[in-house]
Amino acid sequence: MSQWGKIDRLNLQGTATVAVNASNVVFSQSQTGNVAIGYALVIANVEYTIANIANSTMLTLDVEYSGTSAAAQDGLAIQQSPKNLRTYGFHANSKVAGAIYGANTVNSRNVYGVDLREANVATNKRRGIKSPGWTHYQTWVTTLGATRNRSEVLVAMSKNFNTSDTGYFDANDDLIVQDSDIIIVSQPRLVGSRTANAQFPGASFIIDAYGTQGMTVNYSWQKSPNGTVWVDVINLPYPGNVGFSGNTTANLNISNVYIFGGNTVNTYVRVVLTGNAATTVISDNVQVYVGQSQ
Repeated sequence: MSQWGKIDRLNLQGTATVAVNASNVVFSQSQTGNVAIGYALVIANVEYTIANIANSTMLTLDVEYSGTSAAAQDGLAIQQSPKNLRTYGFHANSKVAGAIYGANTVNSRNVYGVDLREANVATNKRRGIKSPGWTHYQTWVTTLGATRNRSEVLVAMSKNFNTSDTGYFDANDDLIVQDSDIIIVSQPRLVGSRTANAQFPGASFIIDAYGTQGMTVNYSWQKSPNGTVWVDVINLPYPGNVGFSGNTTANLNISNVYIFGGNTVNTYVRVVLTGNAATTVISDNVQVYVGQSQ
């Protein structure tokens, strides 16, 4: 069991000095017990694989550092992974002679640390990711266009895996292992029963949604003339003095809808819902009618 890390991500104390186009990293304090060859050092939220450890305060990255040079980089973390499984693309872009490894491909082991919170996210469960611990996961699209998922628990761990008294540690793996879900309780609908016409020019639409695990949901309304081609709504008047407001909230308001043109269906609206560490969700379409019952 010694080759398996106990957490997916470990925030480091202190700072590190590293320069652009260099691979040596010098820490302001000892990192003994935190680092290991094959783990990733996270600098500015980018993972760099650790190729060698000189001593308790100095290591060498597998590739040259490409971020911004700074005398004291903070916000550091170690992205743990099972030793000897090159989860982070060991030597993927290395200039080291004889480098034999590459970035993650179908031939590499894609191993993720899954905590209790992630194991209970519905989207993860649909992918077969539903047990705390280290899980091997692959996904692919068949020749018929169907998405397939395969997951295998390599090491099941305690329900407390990846947690601490201050909250959850988390890898940069949210595109695969989500921290939360976006749930639509009620699709976009017209507020009230009045239709837009010359006497009642306004129309208002609302959606009910929330994020699990306390996640904040971000809203972005879109409009389309045909339900196929979509553009983001902006809070500015459009031609004909048709105005929108609330495009980044759960409630979209449209003014002077009747100017769109007579008693015809003129447009559709929908909402793109996003959140930190969650899959983007797109709502159903709803038609905006002019001068007729909706």
